[in-house]
Amino acid sequence: MAYMGGTTKESGWALLWFLLGFTILGTAPIGGGVLSLITGIVVIGVSLGMFKVIRAKEET
Repeated sequence: MAYMGGTTKESGWALLWFLLGFTILGTAPIGGGVLSLITGIVVIGVSLGMFKVIRAKEET
């Protein structure tokens, strides 16, 4: 199937994980502590990796 612009299902999932990472980071000052900080950073990193892979797939 040819890419015709807009978002794909995969990039939607990557965006969800990206926003979830920031949500997890936001819980750190409320009481999540260091574990929330580390988990949030990891989730954001994974989502950025997903965006990179998806973008490479869409450009072909």
